[in-house]
Amino acid sequence: MGFFVKKVTCAICQKEIGLNRFRIADKQWICPKCYKMAGLKLTDNTSKMNVDDIKARMKAKEENQKKLDAFNPTKKIGSFMEFDDNQKQWVVLSGILGKRNKSTVYNYSDIVDFELLEDGESIAKGGLGRALVGGALFGGTGAIVGGITGKRKQKGICNSLKIKITVNDINNPTVYVNFITSSTKKDGMIYKSMMKNAQECLSTLQVICDQQKRKENKSSDTNVDEIRKYKELLDDGIITEEEFEAKKKELLNI
Repeated sequence: MGFFVKKVTCAICQKEIGLNRFRIADKQWICPKCYKMAGLKLTDNTSKMNVDDIKARMKAKEENQKKLDAFNPTKKIGSFMEFDDNQKQWVVLSGILGKRNKSTVYNYSDIVDFELLEDGESIAKGGLGRALVGGALFGGTGAIVGGITGKRKQKGICNSLKIKITVNDINNPTVYVNFITSSTKKDGMIYKSMMKNAQECLSTLQVICDQQKRKENKSSDTNVDEIRKYKELLDDGIITEEEFEAKKKELLNI
C-alpha cells in the first residue's frame, strides 16, 4: 500500500488515518497517536518493526510510566541522575531543568559498564566485575580523587563531557548522561561543577556495581551449598539421578 494512498487503517488501533502516518513492516502503517504511545523517535527504523514489536514498545512504555509514578529518589546528583535505593532503581533526568517525566527507569542490575567521555576521549571506566579505572575511590562517599585527569594532555576548552552507560536492553543498550554540550573553559566554575557532578555519578554507579557483584557472589555460594546438599541426598539414595540433575540445572540457571 503506497504512501500516496490518501487513507489507510492504523495497524494498531484500527482507526482510519490520512497522510500523517508512519510505515511499519509488512506494508502496514500506524497513526501518530500509536507512534507516540509506543515512545518511538525519528531515529527508530519503524519500517522493520511489525505489529507485535509496536505493541511490545507500547506495553514497555506503560510499565515504565508505572515505575516512574512509584519512583521515590533517595539520592539526587544535580539535575542529572536520581537513585531510588529502596527499590534499587535509577533514572537519567531529562532536559536542562532535570525533569523525570520522560525518563526511563532502570534497575541496578541493568548496569553492565560505564565510562566518562570528554571530547570523545575515555578518561574513566568502571562497571560490573571491574574496578574503576581513571580515578581512585575515596572515603564513604566514593568521591574520585587524583588520576582522573593527571595523565592526559590538558586542553583549555571542553566541548563535551558525558557518561556513557551500557545497560541490558537490546533495543536501547546505551544511555548517556550529558554534563557539557558546548564550549566551556576548563578553568571556570561551570566546568569544575560539571566535573564534580560527573565524578559523583561515576562513583555512585561503581558502588552499585560492586554491590551487585557481591550479591551475585553470595547467591552463587548459596547455590553451591544447595547442590552439595542434594548430592548427599543422591548418594544416600533418597533422590534419583534425574531429580538431582534437574535441581542442579535449576540452581545454576542452565
